[in-house]
Amino acid sequence: MNDDMITLEAALYVSGRALTLEELADIIGKSQSTAQKILDNLSFEYNKREGALEVVALPKDRYAMQLRPELTPLVGKLIPGGLLSFATLQTLVFIALKQPILQSDVVAQRGTHIYEHIRDLVEKKFVDAVPEGRSKLLTTTQLFADYFGLDNDRVKLKAQLKFKLKKIVEDQHEAESAPGIGQENMLD
Repeated sequence: MNDDMITLEAALYVSGRALTLEELADIIGKSQSTAQKILDNLSFEYNKREGALEVVALPKDRYAMQLRPELTPLVGKLIPGGLLSFATLQTLVFIALKQPILQSDVVAQRGTHIYEHIRDLVEKKFVDAVPEGRSKLLTTTQLFADYFGLDNDRVKLKAQLKFKLKKIVEDQHEAESAPGIGQENMLD
């Protein structure tokens, strides 16, 4: 690895957030096209070594270093602040698909238990809650979009989320309908 690639790797590692191509180019004092080539090579190197981390390109010319998604269930309990519970994740998806939405509307549709979910989502910076009359207006954040690999544009985000949800449901249905190991004998 050359010095510029090492510097960009360090920047992505210490930032803890997605960085724009412009920010990364400024760090190494090179053009954005040169920085992008270096980042593409860095991403290739991470993919080639098949380690725990990956460098990903995000919408709007942003890059991030992150844990490979398939490892999250294995080490999630070690993540500061912990992972989201399934119920909290359901609330997050509901907010993402309906945003902008009033907290009072979410409570009316999902129940009073969601107050704790929303508090957790705001603390983890996945949701913004802005006072709106006697309620709060809920929207997802840039961190939410980055974390789940979605576009921050609400229309595109909703379409991507619906597509991912459809894929998850189809995969789940396929897994449930296919006989598993050892089930062949049970069917005889």
